[in-house]
Amino acid sequence: MKKLLILGGSGFVGSSIVDYGIDKKLIKNNINEIYVLSRSAKSKQKKYKHIKIIYINKNILSVKKIPQVDYIIYCLKNDSIKASNNYFNQFKKLLKTLHDKPKILFTSSGAVYGKNKNKKRDTENDAINLNSIATLGGYKKKYALEKIFVEQKITELGLKNYQVSIARCYTFIGKNIIKYNYAISDLINDALKKKEIKLMTASNVYRSYMYSDDLAKWLITILKKSNKKCPIYNVGSDKVINLRKLTKIIAKLVNKKPNLKKILSKKYDYYAPSIAKAKKELNLKISIDLNHALKSTIKSLNE
Repeated sequence: MKKLLILGGSGFVGSSIVDYGIDKKLIKNNINEIYVLSRSAKSKQKKYKHIKIIYINKNILSVKKIPQVDYIIYCLKNDSIKASNNYFNQFKKLLKTLHDKPKILFTSSGAVYGKNKNKKRDTENDAINLNSIATLGGYKKKYALEKIFVEQKITELGLKNYQVSIARCYTFIGKNIIKYNYAISDLINDALKKKEIKLMTASNVYRSYMYSDDLAKWLITILKKSNKKCPIYNVGSDKVINLRKLTKIIAKLVNKKPNLKKILSKKYDYYAPSIAKAKKELNLKISIDLNHALKSTIKSLNE
């Protein structure tokens, strides 16, 4: 049986993988222990017949040793490259305490491709364009640059004979998304708590949404395929939807009225991946469509 360590595991990605394991969907991957390291982790462990979840409530900078595991998913993120460098240097020190080298996956972001000017799905062959990233607003620019920095560090681990991989993640849906400040979260919150569902953007916004179970399955598959060449895969849905249409779909599911702000700008916001590479090389697919994902998410939050 295999052991998995998730660094920064209390976020959406880590929580989705833990839920996936609790639902017995990691059994075929022979993973029966998950360690979750996070400053906001639950300070206890949960035991099920098929899996054990161990929470390590610490900042990685205060950790002196990590458990010997077969797999590591690196989800740590920071607001600055300096802070990320400190975290990653500590991570490298902790790796040296292990007898055997685990396979390592870094959860990066589609933000590394910069601003989409052509309404086309990003592909892994698209070059990282720092000039395009410079046009991103506020936190998005810092976020993209931090992800690029850690991608470079992960690639360097591959040159040191570690088996590594990178997942460039996009937008998702699932019960844990409600904790975050995203458009989909606001729409679902309105659906659950208010009389009408509001979309306040005055421009056309396009997104695609992968369900949390598909996200977990894809990440584990990519992790297992890690190697010294550091393969990179986009992770997300390639079914693009305008948020105005999405608002109407959610409103219909809960029998509420959609409130759509009038379009006042010709500008658009387009963010979606091409997932052809993952489909071809790893035989991955989207098994849960958006309508099913929305119904499952709303149902789980109503229970």
